[in-house]
Amino acid sequence: MRTRIALSLVLAACSVQAAPAQDLVTIDQAIRYGLQHNLELRTGNEQLRTARARLGAARSGHFPQLDARYFVQRSNNPLDVFAGKLNTRSVNPATDFTASALNDPGAATVNTAEIAVRLPVYTGGKIRAAIRGARDNARAAGFSMDRARQDTIYRIMSAYYAAQAAVHNRQIASDAVAAAREHVDTTRRLVSEGRIVVSDRMTAELNLATMESAHEKAVDRERLAFDQLKLAMGLPVNAHLELPPWQEPVASPLPPLPGLEQQALATRQDLEAARSMLSAGDAAVEEAHAAFRPHVSVVASSDWYSHNLGFSANSQSIIGVVSVNLFSGNRDTHELDAARDRKSESELRVENLEQQILNQVRTAYYGLREAMARRQIAAQNVARARETVRLVKKRYGEGRTILLDVLNAEQLLIAAREEKLASSVDLAAGQAALELAEGTLAAPQ
Repeated sequence: MRTRIALSLVLAACSVQAAPAQDLVTIDQAIRYGLQHNLELRTGNEQLRTARARLGAARSGHFPQLDARYFVQRSNNPLDVFAGKLNTRSVNPATDFTASALNDPGAATVNTAEIAVRLPVYTGGKIRAAIRGARDNARAAGFSMDRARQDTIYRIMSAYYAAQAAVHNRQIASDAVAAAREHVDTTRRLVSEGRIVVSDRMTAELNLATMESAHEKAVDRERLAFDQLKLAMGLPVNAHLELPPWQEPVASPLPPLPGLEQQALATRQDLEAARSMLSAGDAAVEEAHAAFRPHVSVVASSDWYSHNLGFSANSQSIIGVVSVNLFSGNRDTHELDAARDRKSESELRVENLEQQILNQVRTAYYGLREAMARRQIAAQNVARARETVRLVKKRYGEGRTILLDVLNAEQLLIAAREEKLASSVDLAAGQAALELAEGTLAAPQ
């Protein structure tokens, strides 16, 4: 289900901080800004870049390695001294093959410069498995980033609706204060004219104090709601925001629940990330197996030798190397066991996440269905409460009822308006929550 909340789409880009105070920030602008400035998303971007860099590092395992080194050796070891003469092409047959020269050659210094190319021919599948694992980890990081974007969108949408509702709720409280103040003025006038008892005036004054207290609470809730919205968007707490008035959301028909569940299992980005991590676990097991297989490599080098940095003597060599690890203190065995255990853990995580997703879809589905029913009932109750207030006021004006009945009728109207607002917010947020549970919640285009 791709329900689009019917709120205005304006401006392709926005800069909330630079906007004049009179500009209204739409929900799409808030989402765009939040996707660019939310700190959690910025952290996720760094993690994604890290995973991609590790993939590049794993792929480099197939490439030849070129090394250059320079070292100086001074030794009086007969074999080293004679080898130095051979490498520098400085053997003198007349003097170097005597017993004293061979047995006690004295100390000699040899400078060596080397350039070597090392090419892995076969690594027991280690490089291939490492690339596969790094690729799966990078895919998992990408899916996790997509899910984090959806979570951010949902938090911004929920905070935006809550902020709009808080403004509207403060307006309801202001209407209640205005009505209560009107009753105080009326009862004071009627008491002065001797038409009603003093207790009616005191009741009206007490009702006004109650409504004023409720209004102050509404003001504080509005401030907190805007702070939560700024936090979700990545705005500083002292930034100024102006939102459009609250608009009733359009309720779309609910599709069958089984279809939503299958959709979620097919499209949830965090589930795809978990499956990618499971595939990376397979690659890790294969990489651990490589330690038990032979490794083949080729080394080609060119060396320059000299006693005095002239480097006139040069030699080249090509070496083929086959190596097998016969015993490592069971380290490789333990590494393989650990890789298998991590794979089993990933399998359990995938299974657990699938169950969580189904539960999330059901929770969002039933929550949205409840909000739709509540709003329908609340809308009817508001209409009934308004008519009740009108009739009770009429009877009070005719002297056929008491003030307390009027105040009770007005409080019922306030409660009905607040319930309609709350159910409407739950409906709007519930539609977004169901899309989030499905994995289809998208940023504005």
